[in-house]
Amino acid sequence: MRPYVDLHMHTCCSDGTSTPQELLDLIRYAGIAAFSVTDHDTLEGYQAVRQILRNDDAELIPGVELSATVEGEDMHILGYLFDPEHNGLTSALEGFQHHRSARGRLMVDKLNELGVDITYEDVKRQAGGAVIGRPHVARAMSEKNAVRYYEEAFEKFIGYDGPAYVPKKNFTPDQAIDLIHNAGGLAMLAHPAIDDKERYLDILVGMGLDGIEVYHPSHSQSHIDRYKHLAKRHRLLITGGSDFHGSNGRYDNIGAQKVPYQALENMKAKRKRGDSDAR
Repeated sequence: MRPYVDLHMHTCCSDGTSTPQELLDLIRYAGIAAFSVTDHDTLEGYQAVRQILRNDDAELIPGVELSATVEGEDMHILGYLFDPEHNGLTSALEGFQHHRSARGRLMVDKLNELGVDITYEDVKRQAGGAVIGRPHVARAMSEKNAVRYYEEAFEKFIGYDGPAYVPKKNFTPDQAIDLIHNAGGLAMLAHPAIDDKERYLDILVGMGLDGIEVYHPSHSQSHIDRYKHLAKRHRLLITGGSDFHGSNGRYDNIGAQKVPYQALENMKAKRKRGDSDAR
C-alpha cells in the first residue's frame, strides 16, 4: 500500500484551473494511495472524476469544502465520506449554485457602473459551467484587459472592501456540520492557521466537529505540531492535503503534504462506528 493521501484539492468546477481529467492525470503521476476532490460548495468535480476513474487508480474519497460564515468572517468546513447522492446535501448545494449565479450578475452590474467593460457571459465562459465565484470574474477582467494582472481585480474591485464586492450567502458553521453529518459524513475544520480560525475550535467541537486539517501548505511545522496536540486533546481526527488549485500556483502540488494513509484509515473507522464519542 502506498503510504500517502491527499484529501484537499480543487478542479475548475470551483476555483481551480484543472479539469477533472487533468486533475486525475496529475494524481496518477503523484502516486498517492487515495485522494478527495473538495471543490467549494459543489460535487460536480467529484462526480466528474468518479466517472473517469480506472480500477487501478488511487482511491477516490467523497469530499466537499463548504463555505461558512462566523462573526462576519469566512470559514471553510471540509466534508468527507458522506453519501454523494444524499438529497439534503445535493439540494443545499444546488441552492448555493443559484445564489452564486445571482451574485456573479450583481458583481458584473457593479463593475459596469464603475466603467469596467465585461459581461456576465464573459464570466460564465470563464466558469465553464462551474459554480461562479470571484476568480471567474477576475479572469474575465484580466482577459478583457480591464486590469493589468489577475490579482489587481481583487485589489481594486472585488476584494472584501472593494466597490464591486458582493457578499456570499454562506452556511453557519453548525449548518455546515449538520449537513455533512446528515449525509453520513465527517466534518473537519479546514486550514485553521488561515485567519486564525483555530480560535473557534472549542465552539466547533461543541457543534460536533469531527476533525481538523493538520497538514496544509499554509501550516508551518509548529502549526502541525500544535494542531496534532489539539486534535489529541479534543479527541479529533486529523486530515490534510495540498489544497491544489492548478496552474494559478495557489498552495501546493498534489501529494506534497505527505499526509499518512493512517489518517484516512482513522476516518473510515470513525465513519464505520458512527460513534460521535469515539474520536
